Amino acid sequence: MAKLYSILIGALILGLSLTGYSQRNCGTTNYTAHQIQKDPSLAKTFKNQELKIKHWIDNSKGDDEIIYIPVIFHVLYKSTVTNISDAQIYSQIDILNADYSRQNLDTTDTPSEFKILGADTRIQFCVAHQTPTGNWTDGITRTSTTKTTFDMSANEAKFDSKGGIDAWNTEKYLNIWIVPEIIDGGVSGILGYAQFPGGALATDGVVVGYNYIGNIGAASYPFNKGRTLTHEIGHYLNLYHIWGDDFGACTGTDQVEDTPNQASKNFGCPAHPHASCSNDGDMFQNYMDYTNDACMNLFTIGQKERMLAAINTSRATLKTSGVCQANYISKQKNIQFNISPNPANNYIKINLSEANNTEIQVLDITAKVIIKEFSNNKTIIINTSELPNGIYFLQLKSDTKTGIQKFIIQQ
Repeated sequence: MAKLYSILIGALILGLSLTGYSQRNCGTTNYTAHQIQKDPSLAKTFKNQELKIKHWIDNSKGDDEIIYIPVIFHVLYKSTVTNISDAQIYSQIDILNADYSRQNLDTTDTPSEFKILGADTRIQFCVAHQTPTGNWTDGITRTSTTKTTFDMSANEAKFDSKGGIDAWNTEKYLNIWIVPEIIDGGVSGILGYAQFPGGALATDGVVVGYNYIGNIGAASYPFNKGRTLTHEIGHYLNLYHIWGDDFGACTGTDQVEDTPNQASKNFGCPAHPHASCSNDGDMFQNYMDYTNDACMNLFTIGQKERMLAAINTSRATLKTSGVCQANYISKQKNIQFNISPNPANNYIKINLSEANNTEIQVLDITAKVIIKEFSNNKTIIINTSELPNGIYFLQLKSDTKTGIQKFIIQQ
């Protein structure tokens, strides 16, 4: 851990190796170095956390329960562009749940020698349905701000007093701040950053740029498949970068036995095999590397163990927070409904399990609302004859529930 401390401080001294917005750049290593520089006692805290992780892994009984982590999204926006839609945010929850359960559609892209290592982590995420004061929430707060950038080292996104918004109880919620842009002392190009377990409660959580959330709306190529949050939440659950942040020496470690040794980060989509150390090749398909979203597709069994160890030790209160309910997971189908026909042409019929005062929104692939209606009926007909061919999203909202599903128009 002393070595890790040196690496983190080295990262701070050298600064971020920024390569522009077309290449991934995670701020977590520098953010952690900032934390330790401000409070050197954190180095010991992180060392003790590592001992807890190893003890849990060595002594766990391998419980196969699914663990649900409640998420609250804080949208900090200055324009309509950065005030991203509910649909874009909810698409991120679906991506997380697929990635963390190895149900992502691109598992077929995992090389054969790594397939046996791919893990269903048994971790799932739900949008929190209850506020700290006990009221209902759709899991999203929205705050208009005059700021276009939020400084990472100052944690500006995480405090009302700095133009952001204070965290909800970080022992009960995974707080995710969505911002127009992240900077570090004036340096831009950061996609997101997370706080490792053991840091200050007031700043615990993840910060991410608005255009790296989900896979619709403002999500921007090549980071438009939601893997930035898959990566950053890995840090939140105590995963390090797969290359060990050792500046290309092949001597660092991510503290995981089944990830191949790797000299440094990989960008873009390398050809497999690509070996940076003396082995059979880098696992650049791992979510904790720096490749494009389309080239990431797995966590390993060892990474699963580390994340479960974090959840069962320093983040154990998330498991019993009571703000996450079983029928409010993934697609937010708290409102039970189906769409027919799908694909559709002139109309869609919505069948609800019960009648409610329901707001109906149809969104296009950019998450723009193109139809908005209200109904108290169990069966609702929406005229879609004027819609061009393509993919759309139907979002339903009542006083206490919400739901979203995808449908296709084929005229």
